[in-house]
Amino acid sequence: MKAPSGDLLWQHRFNSRLTNCKPRLVESGRFFIYRYGIRGKGIPDMNSRSRKVLITISKLFLAIILTAAASLAGFRSYHQARLRAERAAIRHIAGQYVEVGGQRMNVYTAGSGVRTLVFLAGYGTPSPVFDFKPLYSRLTDHCRIAVIEKFGYGYSDEYAGERAVDIVVDEAREALSRLDITGPFILAAHSAGGIEALWWAEHYPDEVEGIIGLDSSIPAQYTAYRVPQDPDAWEAQDMDEAVSAMAVYDFFMYDIGLIRLLMNPDKMLPALSSNVLTETEKEQYRAIAYDMYCRGSGAAFQRETIMTSRQLADLREYCSSPVPDVPTLFFVSDGRVMERVMEPADWIRIHTEYISGLTNGSIVYLDCGHFVHAERPAETASGIISFIESLDLQGG
Repeated sequence: MKAPSGDLLWQHRFNSRLTNCKPRLVESGRFFIYRYGIRGKGIPDMNSRSRKVLITISKLFLAIILTAAASLAGFRSYHQARLRAERAAIRHIAGQYVEVGGQRMNVYTAGSGVRTLVFLAGYGTPSPVFDFKPLYSRLTDHCRIAVIEKFGYGYSDEYAGERAVDIVVDEAREALSRLDITGPFILAAHSAGGIEALWWAEHYPDEVEGIIGLDSSIPAQYTAYRVPQDPDAWEAQDMDEAVSAMAVYDFFMYDIGLIRLLMNPDKMLPALSSNVLTETEKEQYRAIAYDMYCRGSGAAFQRETIMTSRQLADLREYCSSPVPDVPTLFFVSDGRVMERVMEPADWIRIHTEYISGLTNGSIVYLDCGHFVHAERPAETASGIISFIESLDLQGG
């Protein structure tokens, strides 16, 4: 048999040792080639200590991922079980349903008198009926009160459509009409409910005889922000796209339930500390709060913040229209609720300037938080009663 040539001999030896070798990339001149070295000979393998460290880190990383996944799965099960129990506990114990646009809207009424005070809740207030109770329970001997729970709030049905200001106001007007509650009204608006009150007074002036602002929103706040906002420069959003863009956020916050770690109704909602609410009402309020806040970005109250072309047009009109010159009483907090976006002093200043521009306006400064009607109900009620009496004296 012919002996193998040099090249063939090298190949023979190479093949015979291949099974005991590992590849290693080394540089040879301008090229990278694979060299093979027998363990313990030639080019050494990766340092064994480095390999062990790498394996340990990989195992640790995998363990962290698996632990996190198991924790999230466990918390999700806990959250969903709690949420089912909370939703099952909700019972319609306050107010009456009226049909608006084919859906049920809850309206609570009480008291009697010549004047009708209509309460408009701020953005995201879970149950206006219970939230306003510390205040309206002190007013029913002086006037008739009506608390409107917008779609998606309190006991009212959820709603998947447009939530522009003009729509919300017209729904409230229709609900009152179906209950034969006619104006003119005194609109008592908390927070963002002030936008609805001013829209109502501007577009239906014959239906509004007065406005009571409970630390309410006013147009000047947009220019008072540390970073001033100009609605004319905003671009319209598509409703469905805006909701879809929040899918990942919704999954972790509302499906897994991380929102439960961030919210505490008893700390968020001062009405829950009031002795005016019964224990049953407080339990209902808590259950409604968790139910409402866990519906995701497609919930009716969340849709109020989506700047569709219609909502944007409403907001631009709201900011540019003259202030309705109707008798107005403001209760203003210490402004801390706004300190992330504006100086608290500016919150107080813009409300003072608003009132100074009215023919008949007054303001009460309260050293308390944003929910003035629940934190200072006695002082607020006293001011409202005096305001109503002043309207009586004016013959309005």
